[in-house]
Amino acid sequence: MAVLCSMAASGRTAQDVKTAMSDYYPGLAALYGSKADRLLEKEFALAVSYTKKNTANSRSSKSARINDTSLPKYSQGGQSLAPSAAAIQQLASDVENVLFAVFDQRLIKNYGRESAGLRLLFRAVLGYMRATGRDVLDMGCRTFAAATGKHQSTIARLLPVLVSASDGILTKVADARGRNADVYVVQLPEKYRQLAKDLSWRKGKIFGLRPIFRRLGDTAALVYEAIERSRLSPTTAGIIKVTGYSRTAVDNALSSLVTMNLVYRSGRQWVINAGANLTALARRLGALEDFEQQIARHRRERAVWQAWLDRHSNRVEERDVYDPERDEYWSPPDQDLGWQYLHETA
Repeated sequence: MAVLCSMAASGRTAQDVKTAMSDYYPGLAALYGSKADRLLEKEFALAVSYTKKNTANSRSSKSARINDTSLPKYSQGGQSLAPSAAAIQQLASDVENVLFAVFDQRLIKNYGRESAGLRLLFRAVLGYMRATGRDVLDMGCRTFAAATGKHQSTIARLLPVLVSASDGILTKVADARGRNADVYVVQLPEKYRQLAKDLSWRKGKIFGLRPIFRRLGDTAALVYEAIERSRLSPTTAGIIKVTGYSRTAVDNALSSLVTMNLVYRSGRQWVINAGANLTALARRLGALEDFEQQIARHRRERAVWQAWLDRHSNRVEERDVYDPERDEYWSPPDQDLGWQYLHETA
């Protein structure tokens, strides 16, 4: 119902959901199975009713535009507009503002050493949101692992932490089932909208961990980003403040970046070397090969998992896949493949 409410709130109809279910919402297709024709219309009507009720209660305080270029939140007919590609990019930019202004420092304060992984994962989420043009993400742990240079088990541990720490920005709306990954929704809570509006959007793109930093490390990646995405070329003190790292850690990272000719110093300020080719450097250091090997390994592991599903599909009855009376999901026995394959998408 959470997924249906999200779709109803974005202006989709039950027919839209049925049409796109096999391509864009495989999780729903697996949940409903042969009951889609009988149940979907009824449950989507409940979702529309619930959404309209909550919209009516909050419209008076939420009808203002987010910023000068945003579309009105509500059409004249009262139903919310489906998010356009421009609206998704705008949402990503607003969330980036809040990430840099609030959450980076909050993660550093509350999670210490683990904060680097959480910050890079948050960036990977926004990067995939921009790339797919969707605020609903059904990426598996291995996809985020490749984007952050981490092992999938690390991502499986960090994702729930990030959902909790994001204060409503990242919300899990559906559990993984079979071939389908967990489903997450990115949104901007009301309490952060004024802050996002007050700050100008930052130049450049957002990344998880680019291949070159698999060799140089997370600290170097975040220091490089602090220079690259800064509104003004920062000093060393400014980088320390933004990244939350010690003076020694920042100096070591800057030394590595200078050695690779990625940054240079202009007076007291640090500047990105626009002529540096990060992909070529990554290939020279073997980091690109590591990235490609990780992708290849993930493909093999997905193939093994999908083959297991295909071999056992004739043994799975509908009640084994979905039982409305219990809040859990079917999974293969540990001795066959192990729990790590549960969160993978096709």
